Amino acid sequence: MSSNVTESSMTSYKDFTEYTVAEKIWIVVSPILIVIGTISNILSVVVLARKRMRNSTTMFYLMILALGDILVLSTGLLRYWLKFAFDVDVRLLSQFGCKLHVFLVYFSLDFTTWILVAVTIDRCIFVCLPFRAKQLCTMKHAEAAAISIAILMVAINFHLFWGVEIKLEDGERSCSQANEFTSRVWPWLDFCIFSILPFTVMIICNTCIIRRLIQSHRRIVSHQDRHQERPTQTVSGNGITTPGHEESAPPVVNNHKTKAKVPSVTAMLLSVNCVFLLLTVPIVIYLIVHSYVNSTLSAHERAVTQLFWAIVNMLQYANNSIHFFMYCLTCPRFRKELYRLFNKRSNDTSRNDKSVTLELN
Repeated sequence: MSSNVTESSMTSYKDFTEYTVAEKIWIVVSPILIVIGTISNILSVVVLARKRMRNSTTMFYLMILALGDILVLSTGLLRYWLKFAFDVDVRLLSQFGCKLHVFLVYFSLDFTTWILVAVTIDRCIFVCLPFRAKQLCTMKHAEAAAISIAILMVAINFHLFWGVEIKLEDGERSCSQANEFTSRVWPWLDFCIFSILPFTVMIICNTCIIRRLIQSHRRIVSHQDRHQERPTQTVSGNGITTPGHEESAPPVVNNHKTKAKVPSVTAMLLSVNCVFLLLTVPIVIYLIVHSYVNSTLSAHERAVTQLFWAIVNMLQYANNSIHFFMYCLTCPRFRKELYRLFNKRSNDTSRNDKSVTLELN
């Protein structure tokens, strides 16, 4: 998505404060997101690839999502940081580099988006069709879905190897559109692929999940109310049942356990979806508005759009950097496995230290 916006050939807009602020955002915020996002996504991959997590299709999709997030940060955001901090644009190093980089940016953003769609559909089936989930949501199907998404995104974006090239525009070299299809038709197709279709599917699935959870909650509350209305009786020593003594209610306790345990992964996914929609909508709106007003902007307005462009990009790349922290906050299973990972390492280190001490003694 981010490669779609062509920088203005005017130089005067760089004299305004808004452009200076935008430049500082690219230079300062970009490396922070790259470092935090790369390290946290690597941790996510390590935790999600552990034996206890591998039997879940949801965790498999999230592991693929973490790998995709690393690719997004190392292609899209890294390029901007190198460009503004060191005046090095990797797209201008060669014609093939221009084509390859644009392709990788589009592919990685589309791939991560549709992996998130896949895991949303997967969780929707688990919640809304629990009796069919065992047949539909298998690891074999998840692997096939991930491979199919990758192949489809390659096929959709492969035209960029012919659709962009390094050109000289107003005295400046730029990696930009090479034909009418890429400049006029492709932005709208990409808008549908990256935004409209995924947003629609996620909203529908999340609505179904929330509706199902509300229905389940109402059934549990109704069951509890009916249970509480019945007089509780216990058997006395003489064999006569007497009301008024409290005793445990296994069905209610089990329902409480189900309510507390099942929605944890679902809650995590709902939060990931909500954050995705919240952080990517601004760049979608920007690209739509910018395509209509770009040719009529004054120098100062161009500086303002550069500032907005920097902000909406930081929001988009923040989405690819914070998934690990969301898993930690919303998924007890993930937190427990992360604790086991580091606790095991600390125990191994402690054992090694003890063995070395024994050998020395």
